[in-house]
This record gives sequence, C-alpha cells and structure tokens, in this order.
Amino acid sequence: MKVFRWLLVLAVMGFGMMLMIKIPALGLAEAGFCGQCHAMDEQVEAYLHSPHASGANCGDCHDPDGLVTGSVFAAYTGLRDVYRVVTNTTPLEIKTTGLSKQVIQENCMRCHGDIMVMTGNTSDEGGSYCFHCHRNIVHPKK
Repeated sequence: MKVFRWLLVLAVMGFGMMLMIKIPALGLAEAGFCGQCHAMDEQVEAYLHSPHASGANCGDCHDPDGLVTGSVFAAYTGLRDVYRVVTNTTPLEIKTTGLSKQVIQENCMRCHGDIMVMTGNTSDEGGSYCFHCHRNIVHPKK
C-alpha cells in the first residue's frame, strides 16, 4: 500500500510538472527556451525575423492548444528532442511528423480561421496543409 501511495504521489507530481510547460511566465514555449538547443539555431533565427515573432511563440504553432493535450504533447516532443541531442541522433534536417503536421494545421486554423472562412480547412479531403504554401513566412529554407 505504501508503494502505491508513493507511485501515486510521483504520478501527480509528474503530471503537475508536465502542466507547467503551458505556464506562460516560465517561457517554456518561447524561442529563448527552444533555442537553447543548438540543433534549433536555424529555426529560431528564422522565426525571430518572421511576422509571427511579434504575436506567437513556438508552442502556439507546434503544440496543441489544450492545457492537458498541449502539455503532454510538448513534454513528449521535448523529451524526444533532448534524447536526440544527448545521443547525437538529431537529424540533419528537422521535419515535422504526421501528428505534428496536424497540430500545426489546427493551430493555423485556430489563429487564422477568420480569414479562412471562405476557403475552409485546406487539408480536408487530402488537400495541402497551410504551411506547404506558407512555410517561408516563419521557417524559410535557405
């Protein structure tokens, strides 16, 4: 019974720490935090010179909007990225996964839905994601 209680306490603490990712004052979704990893230098530099830098942070585009879903997703992707850096397995070209593409698309629609009323979700029925055409706005390729 004592072990179960400790596991429960650790689980609650871990979940609480994970939720801290979405606390704006901590800055864990900001370019300053994300840019601490040398693998993200190019992405952060491009973002800082983009129109999104004045109104959105990394997490606004790359994490789901919900507190719990956003925290879980950010914790997972963050731990994955740290693992890749520690094990020196960071890919030369950082690409989005299928799930990340969906998250980014949903965030494009959430923030820009007012101007997308006539067009609708461009990814519906196998269409293109917003960032296929608008990628260079935030993360231009050299």
